[in-house]
Amino acid sequence: MLGHEGARGLLRLGAWAFGLTVGGLLASPALAAPVPEPPEGIEPIEGVEPEEGSEPGDGEPGEGEPVEGEPVEGEEPPVDGEEPADGEPGDGEEPPEPEPEPEPEPEPEPEPVAVPVQTGEVVAADEPPPLEPRPRHRWIYSNLFALRYNPLGLVNEFTTGYRYQLVDKDSVLFKESFIAAQLHTYLTPAYARVGPKIDIQPLALLNLSATYDYTGYFSSFGLFQSFASPTEDWSDTVLDEREESTDPGIANYATTGHFVTLSALLQAKVKSIAVRDNLKFYYANFKLREGDTVYYHQTLDILQPNRGWSLTNDLDLLYLLDFGLTVGVRYTLTHAFYREWHFQPTEPISQPNGPTHRVGPALLYTIFDRPDLRFNKPTLILLMQWWAKSRYRTGQDVSAGIPYFVLGFRFEGDLLPDPKRWNAKSQPLRKRKRSQAAAQASAPN
Repeated sequence: MLGHEGARGLLRLGAWAFGLTVGGLLASPALAAPVPEPPEGIEPIEGVEPEEGSEPGDGEPGEGEPVEGEPVEGEEPPVDGEEPADGEPGDGEEPPEPEPEPEPEPEPEPEPVAVPVQTGEVVAADEPPPLEPRPRHRWIYSNLFALRYNPLGLVNEFTTGYRYQLVDKDSVLFKESFIAAQLHTYLTPAYARVGPKIDIQPLALLNLSATYDYTGYFSSFGLFQSFASPTEDWSDTVLDEREESTDPGIANYATTGHFVTLSALLQAKVKSIAVRDNLKFYYANFKLREGDTVYYHQTLDILQPNRGWSLTNDLDLLYLLDFGLTVGVRYTLTHAFYREWHFQPTEPISQPNGPTHRVGPALLYTIFDRPDLRFNKPTLILLMQWWAKSRYRTGQDVSAGIPYFVLGFRFEGDLLPDPKRWNAKSQPLRKRKRSQAAAQASAPN
């Protein structure tokens, strides 16, 4: 057995021999060369030791092998925080020119979409429809059929003629400015009127008209009845008695004459509220019975002075609803202008028959408003007025509770040119814009 000193000697001898062996291995040129890196994409497998001679022992780098974290000779150290990206050019190499970006292709312009127009023509949605001005020359008509009670009456009034547009502007004030020359007819079971009528409407607020009617009474239904003075009794009771009488001095008779109507209509509308004031003057000249100076006018319900004037004034306050209904109230005044020769020589000039006053509600319902139709604006009319002042209808002969009652039906339209043709091409500007906007909105994208 060796002692402590012998063991120490043996350890020293072994360390010396191990140093010689390691020093020789490190001096070998084959082991001093760096180990080639594995091909790109291949990494060494963990846990597998390299073969002998491929790496220095104990995992320490040999001489000349780059140590991790130290730059390799000839290479510039990378800038802090930056790593060279794969594919970047090295020192001395020119970077490749970047490929030019392809220019975007221009978007194709949308093709205009064909939109049908009311006229049957086809136009592009981005173009305004072909519009024509409203015809300045038109042939128009209107018709009113009405039944009246207190006093009793039945009438059909028809007017037709030429209409010329005065101001060719599509505006509220001038759109309906016109002058018209028409034929006027007024037919009842008791008499008939026929003659020319002139209408002038310079703007929507004002309408002026003059009508001349040659009138003939048939001697039916208790008419024609004339009197020697405005002060005579002409109540319904007396009129019925005279109708049944055979006395030629008081019975009704047939005759002819002239009747003139002058009218001024002033009207205005703010939103849904409208106001109308219609003032009419009437002149009559008939062949009366010898000694008579006045006659009973059934429509006016007054003794009309022969070769003299009378008037009516209708004041309307109306509210227009969207679905064609108009509600309102009407006040009517009637007055006759008697002159000295209308009275008997011993009578003073007076006003025994007026003025009369009546007031009451009015309802009008327009079934439809289609300017493109020849039959347009069919309207039902209902008027009820109670007599506020009358010589015989406020209790003297007829009860004040019985109203003046009218039930009527009115319509109008254009005969020439065909309204269906020109209305489709000459809409008002606001409707035209709405039509174009609707056409563009409905066009496919």
